[in-house]
Amino acid sequence: MSAPSNGLLAFDIETVNADRPPGVDFDFQNPDHLEMFCICVAHRPSPGDEIEHEILFREATGPAAELDVIEAAVEWMDTKPPERVLTFNGDGFDFIHLEGRAHNAADALGDRFDVVDQVESFIEGVESDDLRPEAVQFCNDQYASFEQTCSAVGVEAPETRLEAFDLPVDPIPQRPTYRSSEPILMGCDVPVLGERYLNLSECGQTDIKAFREMHDALTHYAETDVRPLFELADSRPFSS
Repeated sequence: MSAPSNGLLAFDIETVNADRPPGVDFDFQNPDHLEMFCICVAHRPSPGDEIEHEILFREATGPAAELDVIEAAVEWMDTKPPERVLTFNGDGFDFIHLEGRAHNAADALGDRFDVVDQVESFIEGVESDDLRPEAVQFCNDQYASFEQTCSAVGVEAPETRLEAFDLPVDPIPQRPTYRSSEPILMGCDVPVLGERYLNLSECGQTDIKAFREMHDALTHYAETDVRPLFELADSRPFSS
């Protein structure tokens, strides 16, 4: 484990849907059902210091590109001296898929198992500080979301407004029926945009407006899912 310090890491993953056999129900904790799209990593050396962050996007479809973004994220975090890694539901989602997708992609390639070793070493060497269990208890809601918790505690978590971007597709009609139609970017919208993003990136069309608008919207969304984690952690024990 890293030497003790006041440093804090935080990370959050965004995913796209993986192909799965017909008739197989979706399981959000199953690494066979999702693929890595982008990873936002952040570090604060000590309380009150500036937060450094980076958003790492996968650049193409296929297992090699997926391993590239996983490797880049873990290498970024390995250069920092954290005591803990902040997440919101990391124990139930982010860590599961960081490791699981590394395994799946390396198996598909039949190569680069060193990345799997690197991911496993990172996970074993840091202390997970998952804020979701405390959020569930504070909000008295087993489905308490990150945004809901920030609002209840009084931490600002900026929204990614859809009207601020000229996106090539409207994600709202493609949301599950139980989701809100509010014109803000939601987690369920990321696969809709992410698959188009990857197809354009793989074809080298990163200079067209559609790609740039998706990149800007997804960058804003990913950033606002991670940077407020530090203030939320500092607000414990949670109170209204």
